[in-house]
Amino acid sequence: MFILTLMNRSPRLEAMYKFAFIALLIMVLTACATLPARTQEVTVGTVSPDVQTKADADYHFMVGSLLEQDGDFDAALKEYEQAYRLDSGSAEIALSLAALSLRKGQLDQATRYAQKAAELQPDRTQTLMLLAAIYTGVKKYDDAINLYHRIISIDPKLEDAYIDLGSLLASLKRYDEAVETLRSLEKVNPTSLMSPYYLGRIYMERHMYPEALGEFNRAISLRDDFEPAYTSIGFVYELMDKMPEAIAAYKKSVAINPNNVEIMQHLGQLFIQQNALAEALKQFERIVALDPNNYDAYVKIGLIYSEQKNYEQAATAFRKVSKALPNDLKVKRYLASTLVASDHYEEALKEYQALLAAAPDDLDTILQISYLYAQTGKTEEAVPLLEKALEEQPGKPELYLYLANAYMDGEKYQKAVDTLNQGLRLAPDRDDLLFSLAMAYEKLGKRDEMIASLKKTIELKPDNADALNYLGYVYAEKGEHLDEAIQLIKQALVIKPDNGYILDSLAWAYYQKGMLKEAFEVMQKAIAKTSKDDPVMREHYGDIFLKLSDKDKAREQWLKSLELDPTNQKLRERFKAAGFGNPDDLLKDGKSGKKDKK
Repeated sequence: MFILTLMNRSPRLEAMYKFAFIALLIMVLTACATLPARTQEVTVGTVSPDVQTKADADYHFMVGSLLEQDGDFDAALKEYEQAYRLDSGSAEIALSLAALSLRKGQLDQATRYAQKAAELQPDRTQTLMLLAAIYTGVKKYDDAINLYHRIISIDPKLEDAYIDLGSLLASLKRYDEAVETLRSLEKVNPTSLMSPYYLGRIYMERHMYPEALGEFNRAISLRDDFEPAYTSIGFVYELMDKMPEAIAAYKKSVAINPNNVEIMQHLGQLFIQQNALAEALKQFERIVALDPNNYDAYVKIGLIYSEQKNYEQAATAFRKVSKALPNDLKVKRYLASTLVASDHYEEALKEYQALLAAAPDDLDTILQISYLYAQTGKTEEAVPLLEKALEEQPGKPELYLYLANAYMDGEKYQKAVDTLNQGLRLAPDRDDLLFSLAMAYEKLGKRDEMIASLKKTIELKPDNADALNYLGYVYAEKGEHLDEAIQLIKQALVIKPDNGYILDSLAWAYYQKGMLKEAFEVMQKAIAKTSKDDPVMREHYGDIFLKLSDKDKAREQWLKSLELDPTNQKLRERFKAAGFGNPDDLLKDGKSGKKDKK
């Protein structure tokens, strides 16, 4: 809508400066004209009351103008009001009062002064435009429309009048009249840039997207660096669900105005929606280069890096935001979870403890802290935290699970069993509680209860790959139900085909069944798929080689297993019994087959 812009030196100010100079000159000349001989008394000339009043009004107007330029609007308004009291016939003062009152949101006062200014200068379009804008603001739409028509009749080439009238009519859903108004502008100014632009906006609002695109492109044909048209084209394509075209338009908009942070953020968000994370990252990094305090962009950068599993970079972004906004719990949670993913457990623990201080009953925070205690070898600190939480929130199955796991870490297996059974009475359909119960029973040497718990787990959730693998391996380890064991483990592999530990179980089941070729092939895959070397896998691998009569490789694999787990006394005795020598001496000499580190 129309915004009044005063010149740095308004006509009123120009006149005021001239008047001040002339008044001063009159005073000097009058004084000089009445000067007698040196010995006579000097009589100073005087100014008439009307001239003095006008001078005072001009003075207050000048002071008000300076105060308004400095942003001291309250003081400026008082000066303008004083000027108006001295010279109520000045349209310039009334107009300034109307504009400043409008700026301060004093619509009634703005209306009164604008009407007075229009009364004093009925054909001054600047005044009439302000009054029409005020009428629109106070919802006197018919008065505003009539006034715009009057302005156009006074000055048929005043583009702002057509634009404001067309925009007002469009906001009232009087679209045909709005279009007609803007078409009228084109008749008096065929090169008007704003006419096709606002026509495009009207068509966009009416969901006439091809017509809107046509008008925006017409605006671009008039000026190919007209950024708002490209932005509007992007928005139309978004509404049409044509994201590649929308992105292309927004890119042009940003190319024209590389400082338009708002469009860059929107463009970055579109790239995220399209899963073009590298492109999105570029946009947000450009934003923070322009505005280092744009913390929303830093959050987006952190989330993108997290999605890309670049946790170190993600943590750096989140740290910056968290430092600037220490009370933003969402950002603190982002940072904490990223630190966990990047194995910075101690730092993550501090962040989660801060979150717990802010929200003591937050279940996720409690569980994360208990997990971090376990990861940092402080399981004993997790137990009281979880016991207290369970006492306060007895209806949360997750607390039974985490507390039982904490008990198991502390080798309190019966407590773990009791806790899990309590949780299962509350939530009998929780397969994770049953699975943990099976593990606790195994630690207590209760094999039958363990197998029963695993079977119930699978019954509840047939696609629980860990339970399928666990039960299959339990059977394979004892050399019983081997066909069923192989079937169970294969089911687990359908769900987790690249899991090295499940592959190891299958290889061991094949070994127990005497299918050595299959066992060897699967064990090779198991070793390759496991990122961290595992002593049990190496022992199994050695067993397979021994059955295949490849003693050198069997000896090598067993040595690697003992190197990873020196406490395996049973394997140490088997090693000696196989005639491979004393493994301790061999490991001391570095003959496990492991290459020297350089």
